[in-house]
Amino acid sequence: MRKELKDIINKNFFNPNWYSITINPYYIARSGLFKKIRKFSLNEFSGKIILDVGCGNRPYKNLFKNYKKYIGIDIDGGGHSDVAKSADEYFDGERIPFNNESFDVVICTQVLEHAVNPEILLDECYRVLREDGKIFLTMPFIWNEHEVPYDFRRYTRYGHKKIFDQAGFKIEEIASTCGVFGVCGQLLSAFIFEQFNNRNILLRLLISLFFCFPVQLLFVALDFLFKNSWITLDYIIIAKKKI
Repeated sequence: MRKELKDIINKNFFNPNWYSITINPYYIARSGLFKKIRKFSLNEFSGKIILDVGCGNRPYKNLFKNYKKYIGIDIDGGGHSDVAKSADEYFDGERIPFNNESFDVVICTQVLEHAVNPEILLDECYRVLREDGKIFLTMPFIWNEHEVPYDFRRYTRYGHKKIFDQAGFKIEEIASTCGVFGVCGQLLSAFIFEQFNNRNILLRLLISLFFCFPVQLLFVALDFLFKNSWITLDYIIIAKKKI
């Protein structure tokens, strides 16, 4: 039963459905990211080669269809155990081990805050993209320090624009995942969960259901009613390689 419960939690963490709010204490953050990634994945990828930079266990690979090849790269060590990674190649976090113009799409989700030299990594993403290739990148804006000590920065939307411009990209979209109430609700839910969290999976589910769920439900409703993007949990950037 323990394994079954763990599988349920993991499935509803990165790929949340509407009912995942009942058992996922990070639903607001994860659903915001998931909706943006799912929307991007609806583009046409037939015959295209996709590179997932900092792929981890490739939680969003299943969203993409009809691609020619999907390659994941990650670093050795870092904030996650290598056992949990599904990388085809390992790299140093800067120099991507592929030739120029090898990929049609680069995906980089919740990675750039952990890069020692983000400008170099973005330059490398530009290098390995083909002409008119696209990058889809996400990065936290309001979030706790995580994967410590490998958490180095947060960028405003203007910070993102600056480093993407410097790398040579043409930005198509910079979007936020939620507004002020989404931020408040997610931080409060995460605080409650972390205060009472322990290794007992059943207890974790009960905390999520009876404490985190009502908090998140209230603030999701408020975020929907009072739309505001002056503060957010995450930024989503879609950009194209321009020659």
